[in-house]
Amino acid sequence: MKARINIVTSAQRKVIKQEIEKLYEEHAEAERNDMTRRILKTAVCVLNEQFGFGHDRAMKFISEFTKKLEESDRDIVFWEHIDRIVIDNLGLPFERDYTNNGQVISESMLEESKNA
Repeated sequence: MKARINIVTSAQRKVIKQEIEKLYEEHAEAERNDMTRRILKTAVCVLNEQFGFGHDRAMKFISEFTKKLEESDRDIVFWEHIDRIVIDNLGLPFERDYTNNGQVISESMLEESKNA
């Protein structure tokens, strides 16, 4: 019986790694989009049922929500601004999100890194 052994070169490994990273990013992006869509639909449903939002007000909410999310891509301290309004001004019980060079770090992640 003969066995064939295929040796993967470092160039081939690099291509494989790049392809895996690309597929992972595509999958992660699809997951984020799905989650955002579901959260937005749930928020619109609550706004309709509890606060009487109709089509026009719901569409305005969706538009403003989308603009705010797009702003998060450009503003490296976006979540700190959001925390200032939501936690500090409104007093709502949310976990803070800190930023480190544009990367979001939640309080729990910050604590884990301190304990490590």
